Amino acid sequence: MISSIFHPSVITASLLSSFIFISWFTFWNTTKLARTERERAYVCTLLSSSVTSLSSLPLVYQFLKNGGDFPEFMLAYQSSHWPVFVTTFFMTFLFLDLTMGSYFYANKIELLTGWIHHITYLLTLIWAIHQGYCAIFIMMCSLELPTFLLALGSVRSKFRRDYLFATAFLLTRILFHAFTICRAWIAANSNPGAYQSILIALSSFFPVHCYWFFGFIKQQVRLANKKREKLVAASNHNLIKHSNKVKINVVTKSPSNGIQSTASRLVKNTLTTTTMLIQRTVPSTSTITTHKRQNNTNLHEFASSSSSSDNNNKSTAYITSSSFHQSSPPVSVH
Repeated sequence: MISSIFHPSVITASLLSSFIFISWFTFWNTTKLARTERERAYVCTLLSSSVTSLSSLPLVYQFLKNGGDFPEFMLAYQSSHWPVFVTTFFMTFLFLDLTMGSYFYANKIELLTGWIHHITYLLTLIWAIHQGYCAIFIMMCSLELPTFLLALGSVRSKFRRDYLFATAFLLTRILFHAFTICRAWIAANSNPGAYQSILIALSSFFPVHCYWFFGFIKQQVRLANKKREKLVAASNHNLIKHSNKVKINVVTKSPSNGIQSTASRLVKNTLTTTTMLIQRTVPSTSTITTHKRQNNTNLHEFASSSSSSDNNNKSTAYITSSSFHQSSPPVSVH
């Protein structure tokens, strides 16, 4: 059994893994298949997660087949070397992802998900090799399935499927991980010395997965709200545009087809209205003649009345004069 990272098989596997990862990344980078920093950051992750996920399938099958019995599972793979080689392959990825990434995609290596996560896993895997727990680690590499989907969607955005990632994350990093913790707890109760450390190791990473899944849900809710706001804004814009178009059509179109007909009708109505106003304000020729005749008649009547008035005044003055009394006979009084 291999129980040291300095074992020749582990060193050989590490060198071979380094050559594979460096060649893989160089091919993607030099041929411009990785066009952006984000794509370069997930090139090695794509290779690592695909290999480890496929390697976990027979172990997951065996673990589920025996009902999650850790003692039986450990006994079946105690003398197998290939889980150690796959574990070394993954450890090499963690190391190169930090070293190459610091130069080629430094902005994508975050403190928590990059440095802390990778260094913690390196120390844990060194401990797993020394304890002979590599078979358990490779079985838990089924949790790399959502990582593979994430890397595939990051390298080529047309392959991104958030619902597939969420489903794989829920099935592996939440449900299956919780199942293994429960089975480890049962095994630790029966044999604390042998399985207590496995229970602690499995339980330590579970809260991190729950935190990541919660963050993913929040992200999806935020993206859904943003998408809905864009749809509402686009709908309002189209509604306003359609309303303005209808207003323009009402003004410019008529049954006689076009703007000219509407303009002609407006001019005709304006002329008609103007003519009516002129007819109301300016009198006709017959009206003027009638007014002249009435004025002449009034002047003649005024002249006649003036003459009669003068005669009456003269008569009155004569009667009251002294000559009238001298020439007229006296009036007898009976």
